[in-house]
Amino acid sequence: MKLYTLFIIIPFAMMFLSTGCGKSSKINEDAKVETDQLVKITINQFKADSMAIGTITTQTFEDEVRCNGYIAAAANGMAQISTPIAGIVESVNCSMGSYVKKGHTLCMITGNELMAMQQEFTETSARLKRSKSDYERSKSLYDEKIGAGKDFIATESEYKAMNSKYLSLKLRLELLRLNVAKIEAGDLYASFSVISPINGYITKQNLVLGQYIEQQKLLVEIVDISQLQIQLSVFEKDIAKLKPGQTVIFSSPGEISFNNKATLISIGKAVNPDTKTVTCIATIKNSQQTNLINQSFIEALIAVNSSEAEALPSEALIKSGKDYYVLLLEKSDNEAYYLRRQKVNIGRISKGFTEISDSIDLTKVLVKGVYNLSAE
Repeated sequence: MKLYTLFIIIPFAMMFLSTGCGKSSKINEDAKVETDQLVKITINQFKADSMAIGTITTQTFEDEVRCNGYIAAAANGMAQISTPIAGIVESVNCSMGSYVKKGHTLCMITGNELMAMQQEFTETSARLKRSKSDYERSKSLYDEKIGAGKDFIATESEYKAMNSKYLSLKLRLELLRLNVAKIEAGDLYASFSVISPINGYITKQNLVLGQYIEQQKLLVEIVDISQLQIQLSVFEKDIAKLKPGQTVIFSSPGEISFNNKATLISIGKAVNPDTKTVTCIATIKNSQQTNLINQSFIEALIAVNSSEAEALPSEALIKSGKDYYVLLLEKSDNEAYYLRRQKVNIGRISKGFTEISDSIDLTKVLVKGVYNLSAE
């Protein structure tokens, strides 16, 4: 009898213990889920990772047109210098990349053509004086009805032809920046200087001592970086959104973000048939031109419209699949912060801020140091 009772009691006791343990396990599991919904960050970790709690703010978002282009000097901001006559390079006073001022002597050129031009000018000057004297005497006789008309016309024609030749040679010598009065007096120049017409940096140089220079050959190119601008290629479909005065931000080679600013000043009126783009011009702020390089490629954004919206710093967002989350401060004590993950819907992204389209309380959001948590 006792043995039977024992076998009856034992199964019931085991059943009771099994049921009790299962209930306790379920309670512990529920508690763990509730705890896992909050992210605990100790005070020390919060400070070590330079974390910060912030709030949603109102930011200005701009609709932008993305385009490419390159940096180019304005028409008056670049000079390509050549020589009006052929000659030999006597000296070189400039080098690649150096800065020169307007009026600086870039090189000296000598040669037979320079000598021949000066000789012809002095001879023409002497003939002109004699021709002028003959003309004035013939005109005086003709006015007094003494000289023959055909003699006066011949003398006048010779004088005008000689004067025209004299003026032409004088202009050519003045183009070389030579003192014609000095040459006319018989003091000839052995060489002439090539002068910089603008301030700027030398971007091309084709000068070698003793080199024979052909007429109109490019010797030096100078770019004034204070007159750099950007030439943009905008797709035809976006042209209707543009107007002069709009802000352009762009990045030059080696830059990650769009840190440079310009202002749109010109919108082209013709479409390139190959690229289907229209050329537009924007001027660059002078304070940002020192590090820019002429003819370098750039990427640009043109702000065409702006509006305000509620936004958070983009670094406050955690992306999981196609969804975005933020961490809200649920509570805190002397030892830790407790954060709750909250799903949000985003909109536009601009200048480090992301638009939040939800109408939820985002007054206490972890805005700095989120990356350290999402990377763990």
